Amino acid sequence: MSEQSAAATELVDMVHLNEGIKEVVVIAFQINIMALNAILLANRAGRAALGFSVISKELRVLSVELTRVMQLLKQDAYRSVALITDLLRQERRAKLMQAANVLSGEHCGALKQRLGQQKQAFSRIRTDIRQYRRELQVKLDDAQKICQFGIAISRSAKIEAAYGAAYSNQLSEVSQDFDQNIQAIVPALAALHDGLGRQA
Repeated sequence: MSEQSAAATELVDMVHLNEGIKEVVVIAFQINIMALNAILLANRAGRAALGFSVISKELRVLSVELTRVMQLLKQDAYRSVALITDLLRQERRAKLMQAANVLSGEHCGALKQRLGQQKQAFSRIRTDIRQYRRELQVKLDDAQKICQFGIAISRSAKIEAAYGAAYSNQLSEVSQDFDQNIQAIVPALAALHDGLGRQA
């Protein structure tokens, strides 16, 4: 695979990464709204649902933190897209200059010098892209840890829902919804992580 087609593939992968980030942010937003509603429901249930209220607040904090990490991911992905786009543009120019160099009989010193400078620029850009990719991996790892913590909290919510007295059925439904939404994030994050792994 040529360097240009590798960069084009990486650009497509980064676009897919952005789409995946949006999907996770939407689910995190839903969890945040659900947590707010759950806090209100737990308050109505009173002391019997005090534990559920605490867990709902934790899930709300978790969803905000996950959204923050995903926004940081999005910024790094955006910067990577800009770098890859710049690399592709410069590679096209370099091809044209190489063709001009061949047509000039490779006697144009200024053109050779410019091609050498571009080669160094390509190397710097590729290094920057690799650095952003590493940062993306770290942030995805953080998001996965947050999600694993969320799964543990949602399991606790199921237990606490049983103590909700007259509200236990409603609290149980909410805890199921928490669990389903958090579980929906797991494959989305895994797909993002795998996509970055392919690019490495």
